[in-house]
Amino acid sequence: MRVLITGATQWESQAAIRRELAQLPPATIIVTGDTPGIDAHAKAVALEFGFVVEAMKKTNADYRAFPGEGWKGLNVRMLATGIDLVLAFHADYGKPGCARCTLHAVTLSEQAQIPVRIFTQ
Repeated sequence: MRVLITGATQWESQAAIRRELAQLPPATIIVTGDTPGIDAHAKAVALEFGFVVEAMKKTNADYRAFPGEGWKGLNVRMLATGIDLVLAFHADYGKPGCARCTLHAVTLSEQAQIPVRIFTQ
C-alpha cells in the first residue's frame, strides 16, 4: 500500500500521525514532500513503524510547470507514483484562503478517485 501524507507546514503534533499509521499494514510505503511540519513528522513516525519512506522534493520542472507554486508540481508527481490512500493533516482545512497545498492534493486525489482522510487535529 502506498500512502501519501500531506498537510500543514506548521503541524506540530505527531499523535494523529502515529494513530493513523498504526492502522496501516506493515509493507506500507509512505510518500511525502520536503517541508517542515507534517512532512517531517510523517517521515519520523513512518520510520518508527518500519515503513519505507519516499520523500520527494520540488524540482525546477515543478516551478516551470507552476510558476511560483512548485508545490503543485510536487503534488502531481507524488500522486502519479501510484498512491492508494491520502492522509491530509491541516488544522485550517476548509477555511477560506487556507490550506491551499493540502486542498490541491485532496482535490487531485478525489478527481483520481483515491480515498482521502482529512484530519484537522
